[in-house]
Amino acid sequence: MLINVDAGHGSNTPGKRTPPMPKAIHIDGVIDIKKGEQYREHYANVGVASLLVKELKRCGFKTMQTGFNDDNPYDDPDTPVATRQKAIAKAKCDYSISIHFNAYGDGKNFNSAEGVGVFIHKKYPGQSKGLADAVLKNLIKGTKQKNRGVKTGEFAIVNCNKLGVKAAILVELAFMTNLREATEMMANKEFWKESAKEICMGVCEFAKVKYVPEKYIPSKAISPNSSKADIKWAQEKLNGVLPNWVPRLTTDGVYGPKTRIAVLIYWDQLGWGTHMRDDGKKIGKSTIEALAAGRKK
Repeated sequence: MLINVDAGHGSNTPGKRTPPMPKAIHIDGVIDIKKGEQYREHYANVGVASLLVKELKRCGFKTMQTGFNDDNPYDDPDTPVATRQKAIAKAKCDYSISIHFNAYGDGKNFNSAEGVGVFIHKKYPGQSKGLADAVLKNLIKGTKQKNRGVKTGEFAIVNCNKLGVKAAILVELAFMTNLREATEMMANKEFWKESAKEICMGVCEFAKVKYVPEKYIPSKAISPNSSKADIKWAQEKLNGVLPNWVPRLTTDGVYGPKTRIAVLIYWDQLGWGTHMRDDGKKIGKSTIEALAAGRKK
């Protein structure tokens, strides 16, 4: 199942930013907003979107991205929506989720508009209502916010016909024009993490896939007879530690030949070569490289 994660707008999109902040804000030692500066929506969109990609991958979904290419939000061009639509359709995604923060008023002053909501397309919703309901249901379990519900509109990024997807939603996580929500949610990495987790839980609920918590750790060593959740955990961990010349594993929970080769390579890295074969004989690096080369074909 392939899910597109879209980070709304671009790093230099005009107007998509908070009013001037009345105080300096520190975000996880990475981003500092000085007093009087405006905080751009795209920065927070990428903060949530990049974490959502990791959440979805851990739960076994395949992902692609539009509007951003990594967790650095400062160099993303304002990609036209039509370009994003074509990319999503070409990839044959199943679902698409666009991350945004809302705004109200002239954008120059903070006001009382608040809350979290989800948009789907008015004319071409596909199965979006079910996905939107599941995601919003989980979002309102976290930080206390006004529930603005699921609404319809004609945003091109949720047009299922143009995207070629089964369901597409646009999530408005909080208001950048509300001082509390701008400072405590939009410019808050913990809120980004919470939102990414809750969106992923909603996707899992809608897709009938078990959500795998971040701190999930198997209770015993992984083997071909381990549960699917345990094997998925191992595949995700292996992808993070294997050398670059080894192709990445699909986190499908199946302990097949590719996963076994990845385990052997990892063992060799740790110097555990004597444990690589059932007969106790060491498999050398040249043999492992040959196995991996065959796997690339």
